[in-house]
Amino acid sequence: MKLVAVLVLATLFLILIRRKLLQVDLSFPLFLGLVVLGFASMSHDFIDWIAARLDILDAPRAIIMITIAILLALYTSLAVAYSRLRHQQLLLVRHIISKELAVQEKSINPVSE
Repeated sequence: MKLVAVLVLATLFLILIRRKLLQVDLSFPLFLGLVVLGFASMSHDFIDWIAARLDILDAPRAIIMITIAILLALYTSLAVAYSRLRHQQLLLVRHIISKELAVQEKSINPVSE
């Protein structure tokens, strides 16, 4: 069942990338990290090794903590990208408004030659 869940997750990411809904340069490494962690977490030796490295007594909690950390990093990177996009949108709106005001000002006060 775990293998099916990880394969479905990996397939979903590939579909999102092929439809260009997910940009590879922004968050793909974090998504790939989740998929790799999903495959690696099926190995009990890996789970025990990670728990020992992180000094966590309950081994499955180590995987949960790593997953939460990856998801927080993903959320942060997407929030930064969204903020940049919003800033660019505001700059574009200001530019369009300034051009529109210039056109209106020229129509109100035509220059006589």
